[in-house]
This record gives sequence, C-alpha cells and structure tokens, in this order.
Amino acid sequence: MGSIHYLEEYNTAHIIKRLEAASPRQRALVLAVLAIVSALLSWSLPEPDTVFIHNTPMLPAVWFGLVLCTGVALWSSRSPLTLAVVFLASCVAWLAAFESTTHVHSSIEDQIEAQSGAPPPNLIVPVVDYFKALCGMLGGLIGSAVLVLIASTVLSSIRTVPSWTRTVLVGTVAGLFLEFLESRAEGGLFIHIGSLLPVFLAWQMGVAASMGYSLAKPAAAAGSDPRA
Repeated sequence: MGSIHYLEEYNTAHIIKRLEAASPRQRALVLAVLAIVSALLSWSLPEPDTVFIHNTPMLPAVWFGLVLCTGVALWSSRSPLTLAVVFLASCVAWLAAFESTTHVHSSIEDQIEAQSGAPPPNLIVPVVDYFKALCGMLGGLIGSAVLVLIASTVLSSIRTVPSWTRTVLVGTVAGLFLEFLESRAEGGLFIHIGSLLPVFLAWQMGVAASMGYSLAKPAAAAGSDPRA
C-alpha cells in the first residue's frame, strides 16, 4: 500500500511539473480543455436559489473562476490574494455580462411591443434573426473587458495591449453564439436550438485560452520562479 501511495504522489507531482513547464500554446490548450468542463457544468447543473445575485445565476462564474485560478496557480502566482482577485474577477465579469445582455434584450423587446400598437396580452414579439447574437456580443465585450481589467491588477502578465486586445476580441466574438439560445420557429435559422451550451463553450474556452497564453509569457522571460 505504501508503494502504491508513493507512486500516486510521484505521478501527481510529475504531471504538475510537466504542466508548469508547458509552452504558451500548451497552456492555452490546457485551460481551453478545462473550460469545456466548466461550460458543461454551467449549462447542465441546476441553479440553487442561494447562488443568485439579483437575477443572475452565479454558478457559471464559479466554475469558470476555478479554471482561471488553476491556470494562475500553475503559471503565475499561488498567492491567496491573487487567486481571490482572479476568482472575484470571474464573478464580477459574469454578473456584468449577464445583467447588461438581459437589460438590453428586454429594453429592445419593450420598444418593439410599444411600437406595435397591439394590446400586450395579445402580442407575440416576433423573432428577429441575430437579435440575441448582437446582445450577446455586447455582453461578451463587457464581460471580457471587466475580467481583464480586474485580473490585470494582480497579474502583470496580462497587463499588456496584445493580451487585452486578444481577450476582449475573443470574448466579444464568442457572444455571437448567444443566437443559439433562440427557440426554433418556422422560418427561423437552423442554429436556433434553444441552448446556452454553444455560448458557454465558445466564450469560456476562448477567454480561458487567451488568458492561459498570456500567463505563459512572463514565466518564459523571467529567471526566477514566478509562483511566489
């Protein structure tokens, strides 16, 4: 039993050591794969009432925050303060993205209803192609911008123009996948499947990969251990 336990510890330490030595592209790939798990959890698990802030379910931010903290702990810093700020950044970014998207979506729908002239009980708001995609892009932009803004206060490796630009661009484009949430209707787009999974996958994988790639740069350039 002792030898088995030793082998398990050795294998775990060996895996962690190899992960720590990964190249920028490999680090991006690792976080993207972890983000697949995060996206699946965000999409599939029911939301307890206790993890809502206002109207926003916060579990997706929790899963994604754990992915980011894993990358930061491996390749940047294991400081509790740094990890706490990164986790908080995930929560604030998700809250800002969700609230802004739903607010803009509801406001535009209200304007459509107001201009229709039909009594609200008899009104069916028509499906507008790419409406959710545009709202999703706004949410993706705000979420990714808030994330890098807060995280960069403790992570100098992402405090660069290329890192900011890439992450915000990826987050904005990934917001297009919110269009998949539209329910299927006659004459609608084939991508209308009524699911949040595509946008969870696109946004979390893309943003996590971009962050992971950025975290690798200072580690490759520095001569000392960056995880202090």
